[in-house]
Amino acid sequence: SSGINAEYGCSSLNGTLASHATFKGMGVGNASATALGATYTWILKDGSGMIANILFAWSRGTQLDIDAKRWRLFADVVNDLAMLIDLLSPLAPTLLFTPIMCFTTVLRSLVGVAGGCTRATIKQHQAIANNTADVSAKDGSQERLSSLIGLFLSMCLMGFVSDSPYLTWPIFLILTLLHLYCNYKACSCLVMCSLNPARYKILLDQWRVHGTVLNPEQVNKQERFITGRSLPVTLGASLLDSSLSLEFKDREYVIFNSKNGVSIALRDGVDDSVILDSYYHAYQQLNQLEGTAEKNYKEFKHRLEAEGWDLSFAPLGATGIRYRIDN
Repeated sequence: SSGINAEYGCSSLNGTLASHATFKGMGVGNASATALGATYTWILKDGSGMIANILFAWSRGTQLDIDAKRWRLFADVVNDLAMLIDLLSPLAPTLLFTPIMCFTTVLRSLVGVAGGCTRATIKQHQAIANNTADVSAKDGSQERLSSLIGLFLSMCLMGFVSDSPYLTWPIFLILTLLHLYCNYKACSCLVMCSLNPARYKILLDQWRVHGTVLNPEQVNKQERFITGRSLPVTLGASLLDSSLSLEFKDREYVIFNSKNGVSIALRDGVDDSVILDSYYHAYQQLNQLEGTAEKNYKEFKHRLEAEGWDLSFAPLGATGIRYRIDN
């Protein structure tokens, strides 16, 4: 909690420095600048941001549930990059200022989607008493309090750094590094109980080699959420990509080899429990352990539940493709 509060405060201070540079670039205090030119710039940058928001949500929406911690960190890195470009924008030629503003707005749109969606996932995870609304309200209050403190500090700072780049850049660099460090530590402290590809792979490797099941705290310490490690498995593949005959009316999923590893075709209507089953058996096939797969899986699943893993939700990156066989 303290790391998140410090993160909000640093972001608020950096945002003030970036806004100051943006207003200078738009001509505030410049007698030759016009209100019409600033209006066009504002319209173009807002339009660019809206388009980027729609495209990013369409292309990466599923990934935000799978790797919430990674995308949360991504949002803060991109936000700091946008503020860095804002600080540099007054140095650019006048003709380039509008494209630069459009680009930074695109970056902030990515931040809005990635940060907002992953925040929702994290709040849901933290609401262990099914009190998501309560957690959201308190998180929002903490954020506003931290940002308010940051605004007061910004008012004090601006009098010293408004015309002094020699002070602006060291302060920005220190705040950015502190912001990223706090965000990384906050993400590292999160103990997620759902099975995404990286965490599931750690569990499966441990089960195959040692025959034991790790608890959520142990797995989250091993998880490399920045780089991520997953299996070469395509979940929710099309049967048109396979050479199998359509003789599996009683199967809920079909596993077949593909160019990139193993593909899983899912039957229409399967739930997350079946998706977890299919991923386990795909892992067995990749490691050529099919002979004891079913017996081992029942024991494996039982131990997962005993260790506190949430098997009701499977953020494994399944596509929306399903097959259905009509009688």
